Amino acid sequence: MKKSIFALTVAASLGLAAVSQAQAATQTFTQSHAVGQTNWTDVLGLGKFDSNLGTLTSIKFNLGGLVQGTGKAESLDSAASNVILNLAALLTLTRPDATTLVVSNPLFTQNFAFSAFDGGYDFAGTSGGSTGVRSSTGSNAFTSHSATDFALFSSVGGGLINLGLNAVGSSNASGAGNLISQFNTAAGADVSVTYEYISAVPEPETYVMLLTGLALAGVMARRKSAKAKA
Repeated sequence: MKKSIFALTVAASLGLAAVSQAQAATQTFTQSHAVGQTNWTDVLGLGKFDSNLGTLTSIKFNLGGLVQGTGKAESLDSAASNVILNLAALLTLTRPDATTLVVSNPLFTQNFAFSAFDGGYDFAGTSGGSTGVRSSTGSNAFTSHSATDFALFSSVGGGLINLGLNAVGSSNASGAGNLISQFNTAAGADVSVTYEYISAVPEPETYVMLLTGLALAGVMARRKSAKAKA
């Protein structure tokens, strides 16, 4: 009996000590937008932080972007030139009030050595060229420690928050004084929101009550032992 009470007392004491050692944890929600022709806009519903889980310490927003398509150019210069084609898209994730959270800019670049204009407006020959179908990825992240964001992105029981997402074509060509360029781009995105928090732990009063109960049980056990000896 004494050994049992002692073991329970030790266990309860260890539990009480754990109160002061709350654990760091994370919770992540993801969403995506399939590849589609730029320029597009979307609204993504992502999970809010359930404040029952503990206390938020940070929110990390990650935006991964993909751009794919083709770029073409024709130099009209009377001399040879080096031309650069940048196939790109600009993706932006926003809060419900349209303020920016994070921006991603996937980019594909190709250099061309063109001759003087060869007389054909065909994006081919010696003075023109094409990237062919290309794709590239890019990502960016933002971590918020703002109390305003903590309030916006959390609620008891969780729920959803709607974030804006848009993709704009941002391709360009450079290098020749007289240059014709043409781009056709599509973009897609992957979004994640990660909540870092300190997990909730039982109130100290819970362990105090347990210890008190164990102490009373010990007193009663000693009285029974004393009566038995008498």
